[in-house]
Amino acid sequence: MDLPEDKGTYVLIASVAQMKRVEIGSLGEFDIVPGFYAYVGSAFGAGGLRARLDHHLESTAAPHWHIDYLLAMAEPVEVWFSTANQKLEHRWADLLDDAPNFRVPIPRFGSSDYHRSRSSHLFFSKRKPSFRSFEQRIALHFGGMRAERYVLETTVIATDATAKTIPAQRLKSQDPSSIYESSAANCRSRMPQN
Repeated sequence: MDLPEDKGTYVLIASVAQMKRVEIGSLGEFDIVPGFYAYVGSAFGAGGLRARLDHHLESTAAPHWHIDYLLAMAEPVEVWFSTANQKLEHRWADLLDDAPNFRVPIPRFGSSDYHRSRSSHLFFSKRKPSFRSFEQRIALHFGGMRAERYVLETTVIATDATAKTIPAQRLKSQDPSSIYESSAANCRSRMPQN
């Protein structure tokens, strides 16, 4: 994956095509309806954004975080992020919570370690969220801060009579190109570096 190894805050956008009942760790079971889900997280450990998002996009056979349970049935489509050297996870979650096109589908999702909080770091939208709108809100509310966008490509794999679409980043044997967009440059293609 061609994300930076810098520490930062991110929003992982995932798409769900069919309704499914999913158990989300100790939070319980929930009906996940078709649409788009935006998960706000931070990556201030070793390897930064790249390591954290690589984890999320790897096999979810042994889920660790709440988002890992959701990604077992959702298709990651893009990542919005900032490499600002401060933890902005809660402030970004508040920003999405106030946005008119989002609603909270699961209370305390991704924020259960903050025991007094009923807030969530997961948001639902029927339509694909707009990066441009998010970018503008971030700049307005955070003193000109820049957000960047990484679009995840998908690859269709056919075996026998079945076909499965998975994020290209989950394919270790292939080197797919990706699209990377920032507020400084509209869009440019890159090949992930090994």
